[in-house]
Amino acid sequence: MNKYEQAYKLENEKGVTAFLTDYHKLAEARFYANDLSISDMLLDFHFAMKKALTDRQQEVIELTYFKDMRQVDVANELNLTQQTVQEHTVKAIKNLATYHMIIKSRGE
Repeated sequence: MNKYEQAYKLENEKGVTAFLTDYHKLAEARFYANDLSISDMLLDFHFAMKKALTDRQQEVIELTYFKDMRQVDVANELNLTQQTVQEHTVKAIKNLATYHMIIKSRGE
């Protein structure tokens, strides 16, 4: 287990939220730190998103965390209410944590 996997325990919601919050910092660090484990973790996370989330949940996460949009702006962009965006976000984080917990329990 590398230091990033220790810092971001993706098998729980707190770890997923921390990872998403620090996404830009991690994406930038992979170039400056010259650390392939960051790239692996980012790729694995995107793969998990494809496996664990609905298309709408993916859109909400990408716009909110990867494009740094406010929930109200995401709601306008996707023609949803802000409450619905919040619900998709919460469910997506739970789904990602569950996915990572299952993967970890399998030893993958």
